[in-house]
Amino acid sequence: MKAFVVIPARYGSSRLPGKLILPEAKTLTGKFLIEHVYFRVREAKGVQGVLVATDDRRIFDVVKGFGGEVVMTSPEHKSGTDRVAEVAKKIDADIIVNVQGDEPEVRPEMVDTVVEALQKDKGGRATPDQGAVMATLANVIDSREEYQDPHAVKVVMDNKGHALYFSRSPIPYAASWGTEDMFKSSKVQGFKGLKEGAYYKHLGIYSYRRDFLLRYSQLPRSPLEEAEKLEQLRVLSNGYKIKVVVTPHKCCGVDTPEDFRRFLDKYRLLAVGSQKPESRKRMPEGQVSR
Repeated sequence: MKAFVVIPARYGSSRLPGKLILPEAKTLTGKFLIEHVYFRVREAKGVQGVLVATDDRRIFDVVKGFGGEVVMTSPEHKSGTDRVAEVAKKIDADIIVNVQGDEPEVRPEMVDTVVEALQKDKGGRATPDQGAVMATLANVIDSREEYQDPHAVKVVMDNKGHALYFSRSPIPYAASWGTEDMFKSSKVQGFKGLKEGAYYKHLGIYSYRRDFLLRYSQLPRSPLEEAEKLEQLRVLSNGYKIKVVVTPHKCCGVDTPEDFRRFLDKYRLLAVGSQKPESRKRMPEGQVSR
């Protein structure tokens, strides 16, 4: 099964406008945020190509400038998935991967994981009873702050690893304990009867079966999607399955000015470390010190 990555990239952002091409990132790290993402996902072994889909000429020009593949899309799309669906019509692939343009620390292994998840899952047709039509990733939550953070989307799954629900609220909730009693320390305690690590944070990288993706934009937007502002709830609300794979790899998106500063600070620390003789080893293209 052939797979192809599409990076939806819009200029407008309520919390950090123009973040994908902010010059500070280029000055300090040598690449724009969108450029980091592009070259990282291009290293994935299981994909045949990478394409940026944008509605902004400034982003288009930047991507062209660093030698990337990019197309202009409609400015009317309500979500990144709708933008990806537009360009998927012209892509010859069985699986389309959606990687957000503001995930500069995404790892190529994460792309390969969501591709393999659909390749292995039962099914293949875009119908609710034919296995997962999408796959995504999650991390184990291990702190009170992350569990309670509305910007950290939580996911709960069934025994086969299919998503039951995504929410910005703290889920699952231990009714017999109460919110404050769920934490014996700063670490999250697993439920009695469930394996340790019952709390998961969703990571915004998706793979889709192409035939389902083309149908996605025609599905009605659900009240849950509108309430949570989470586009994946449109999939669950219409009876389709999403496979969730738990990964040890962390991926911190740049959503706010604080996130952007944290990302730049990592490079400042790297620059300081590179002054030491033992730290002068050149990093491979597209990689960030971890």
